[in-house]
Amino acid sequence: MDELQKTASTASQEPTPPAVEAEQHDSACGQEEACEPVVLTGTVVSPGAALGHAQMFAEGDLGIPHFSIEKTQTRSEFTRLRAAVHTVDKEFEELLADLRQEEDVPPEAIAFLELHRQLLNDESVITETQDIIREKLINAEWALSLKLEETRRSFEEIEDDYLADRIEDIAQVIERVQRVLSGRRRPADTVSRMMSESSVILVAEDFSPADILILKRRRDLSITGLIIEKGATTSHSSILARSLEIPTLVHVNGACEHIKTDDVLLMDADKGIVTVNPVQENLPLISKRMSKSSTSRLRQRRLRSAHCVTADGCAVSLMANLALPEDAKEAMTNGADGVGLFRSEFLFMNRPDFPSEDEQFETYAGVVKTMKGKIVTIRTMDLGGDKLPSREAMESIGIDPDKPINNPALGNRAIRFCLKHTDLFLTQLKAILRAGATGRVRLMVPMLAWVSEADIVQSYVRRAQEELKDQGVPYAENIQIGGMVEVPSAALCLKQFLKRLDFVSVGTNDLIQYLLAVDREDPDVSYLYDPLHPAVLSTLYNCINTAHRAGKEISVCGEVAADPVFAFLLLGMGLRHFSMESARILSIKEFMLASSAKEAAGLMRRIHRASTIQDIRKHILEYFADHEELADGFAVSQVPCASPWQNVKGAES
Repeated sequence: MDELQKTASTASQEPTPPAVEAEQHDSACGQEEACEPVVLTGTVVSPGAALGHAQMFAEGDLGIPHFSIEKTQTRSEFTRLRAAVHTVDKEFEELLADLRQEEDVPPEAIAFLELHRQLLNDESVITETQDIIREKLINAEWALSLKLEETRRSFEEIEDDYLADRIEDIAQVIERVQRVLSGRRRPADTVSRMMSESSVILVAEDFSPADILILKRRRDLSITGLIIEKGATTSHSSILARSLEIPTLVHVNGACEHIKTDDVLLMDADKGIVTVNPVQENLPLISKRMSKSSTSRLRQRRLRSAHCVTADGCAVSLMANLALPEDAKEAMTNGADGVGLFRSEFLFMNRPDFPSEDEQFETYAGVVKTMKGKIVTIRTMDLGGDKLPSREAMESIGIDPDKPINNPALGNRAIRFCLKHTDLFLTQLKAILRAGATGRVRLMVPMLAWVSEADIVQSYVRRAQEELKDQGVPYAENIQIGGMVEVPSAALCLKQFLKRLDFVSVGTNDLIQYLLAVDREDPDVSYLYDPLHPAVLSTLYNCINTAHRAGKEISVCGEVAADPVFAFLLLGMGLRHFSMESARILSIKEFMLASSAKEAAGLMRRIHRASTIQDIRKHILEYFADHEELADGFAVSQVPCASPWQNVKGAES
């Protein structure tokens, strides 16, 4: 048994836990003085508890050599570049071959490695790097760095977090090539462990999916947690950590400064806390949490094929939000009832041209095939504003890429962008209609604000169908057309929209932002972004009931759908269709199976009578205090504060 788990296990049975071995303590703290516990906080990526010794994953930057070359040396640099790419490609190939032979490998593991391999073999990256070598007469490592910075700048204006984080995938691939070129070993190969019998919590500025897989498969390491100083919740590394069920925190400020190799770490990834060199009295608690977390994960995995029905017999549909085609595999693995939102704009970003009809069709049809007969809802491109295609692509359709955008959230985006560039819109509609001939596909339009927009969309769908019919190409003749409720005008006029649409999905992320006039990314006002605001609850309740009266399906695909407390409130409002990130489906399913729709409705009736957000929160806390079995899997204390103004200087309580 692991050394630290032995200590924790023994501690949970004895009044005074035995001490951590002196030599382990001394290695981290020095022999003359005891370490003072340090508490760091981060953002939860994968929940759970972990106890282990810290292992710093990498120290310092890669240290890319920079030097000039003669014109006659360019060909040799080209050869070095392609040889290094070939070496990394072989590493990926061998790792993929090994993974495919193993049982219970998450599909995300293979998908992310395949994606990195595709990025590696993108000929444009190689040829453009060669152009830099030729023009600037510099070495291949340096040219790759310049190419990466050029690519990074093109990603800076992307609003969607998931898409913006894809630059890190490119950076990780380029760094692996640079390491080969400069003769540096991979970080995953340099990890060693002084405590031969202890669990390891890896600490780094960031990880690549390949590094996580290499380290996870090493038999000499027992990886129990990941602490990432930078990172992102939507990165492929984070998604992979969730799939592997490794407790993981990102945005842990000061991690690389305060943590040293062989420090004892107590990690509570449910609450986003890591304690460096904790006091022994906390060991019994963490041991209990680790056992409970492991049992919970095993229990939830058994629910993958179970139908989601509340304790009082109310059927609930839990669907997946997808940002990339490969996410469909994770959705199936986690038992999603279908795809409630497939974001299509990734196809249009970071490329010099726009995707063809055939390319889009192949992508959409691939997702439909992966979902094996389950519904796939494809959202038309949510482009424009500050989520822009490349400069070359914009210029090709007459957009000035240097034109300033004063308020991107209220600008020419989503359906407005589509109706200004109807050739692009028609191409996408035809691709979606063709995919609809291969399986169950629905079409959904973002950011509808005018009822006339729904009429215009339908006319373009009919036009796309006629063109496909004339071409003799199979297409969906009766595709369902839906819209997203993200703008207050759509929520207020929903009855009129539902006369024209087959279904609607509420995008709470934007709807809350527009309702409360709050940019949640702006730290000066983000404290005002509160889904428990009475106006938000009232708007959602009215939308759900309006859809039910019209006999139309309504779902919620924003982040609140995956929050247990808010999902319970939505259940009480009458919502029966939820869509969320795939990794959250099983925990929400377990929560719903134990919930009562009738009691949720009763809680909502009490909330409707509340006049302040303080009273709303009080009702929620009181309910879950009386139903501890429901609150067992999450922290009710994370319910938004009683007043967003409570921490504002000079505000009244």
